[in-house]
Amino acid sequence: MSYTFVIKDDRNSYEIKEYIKNKIKLDIDDTNPDIVIAIGGDGTILKAVHQYSNATIFGIHTGHLGFFANYDSLEVDTLINDINNNEYKIDYLDSLEASFEDYNGNKYNEFALNEFTIICPPRTLMLDVYIDDEYFEKFRGTGFAISTPYGSTAYNKSLDGSVIDTSLQVMQLTEIAGLNSNAYRTLQSPLIISNERRVRLEDKSTETHVFITADHKSYKVDNFKSMFIDYKKNSVKMAYHEQISFIKRINRTFIISKE
Repeated sequence: MSYTFVIKDDRNSYEIKEYIKNKIKLDIDDTNPDIVIAIGGDGTILKAVHQYSNATIFGIHTGHLGFFANYDSLEVDTLINDINNNEYKIDYLDSLEASFEDYNGNKYNEFALNEFTIICPPRTLMLDVYIDDEYFEKFRGTGFAISTPYGSTAYNKSLDGSVIDTSLQVMQLTEIAGLNSNAYRTLQSPLIISNERRVRLEDKSTETHVFITADHKSYKVDNFKSMFIDYKKNSVKMAYHEQISFIKRINRTFIISKE
């Protein structure tokens, strides 16, 4: 067994890293570790998930948002003991996976624990939206966010999307500044669909330039053609000592004041 760190760039996180490093009995491997200790906020954990997608992630909350973290800065010794004595448990988180391509023949594959977005900042984006190969609508606006239940509390929430219990296996489509008038009509409301469904977004113009994000990662896609989004079960391994309920995560992240 081997491990490595992904940490937030602040003094507190560095001090916790050095403390752990002196007590962990495993070998350090920055290339292909079995365990990754992510010290920071949700952004740090997402970075760790994408950088080491096959590893088991231990999240220590020292940042602003700690929805994913299962340990806080007062539970560092618990984390050390869990790793040294192999006493931790693993929660298998679901994600989304997407394939997208342009009219130049370039193809991309990516996954997201929180959400995918597709936006076209300079002009109105026009997309044909299909669900399970069935035509749904022609969207006009800035773009779309397609999120997991975990991601429903992230960018999706700022778009007035629904917060979804993470015990449900669904994905959510939320418009980003959709245009609605007598000429153009879209659903407007966030749409929650089964994990068994597939979403397809197409642009027929052959000359649309978009930005596609997968959590914190970003792709500039010129002459965008299409994007397929599927739900993927049990794709991310998150370690914990005691499971934190969905209600407690919501409460500590959005309700309880830190003042």
